[in-house]
Amino acid sequence: MSEPEQKADVSGRAPPPSPEEPDDGLSVADRRFIDMSASGEFSMEDMAAKLSVSSRTLRRWKARPAVASAIRARVAEGMALARAVLAAGASRAAVELVGLAETATPDHARIAACVAVVSNATKLTELEDLQTEIAAIRTTLAALPGTQSHRRS
Repeated sequence: MSEPEQKADVSGRAPPPSPEEPDDGLSVADRRFIDMSASGEFSMEDMAAKLSVSSRTLRRWKARPAVASAIRARVAEGMALARAVLAAGASRAAVELVGLAETATPDHARIAACVAVVSNATKLTELEDLQTEIAAIRTTLAALPGTQSHRRS
């Protein structure tokens, strides 16, 4: 379900944000772009078509610190949710594995699924740890005198 479109007033400016929408300087189009980018479901061409802008415009938007930061925050929220779901599944899978091992039940598909859940939960946690470390390294590098940030978001 998409957000309701906001109409610009005669000056061409978007109306002020509603009380439930933060006033962070992001436009409705920015927010739609952030949502689509963070979802990972759309190519740049798809997003450009849906937003009625060029891919070049999307690259400019993505380079803006507020937009890049919002995309990273949205992706982090999704990763946190995924980790929580997998962690809950991992504990259930571990209990199931122990039960299957104790009863020697030959249910190979269930065992394989449990192993996959535990393995993926572990990998997701390791990925989040690496992302945190990379963010800290980027912050340290950005603070060094004479350095410019040329990273891709």
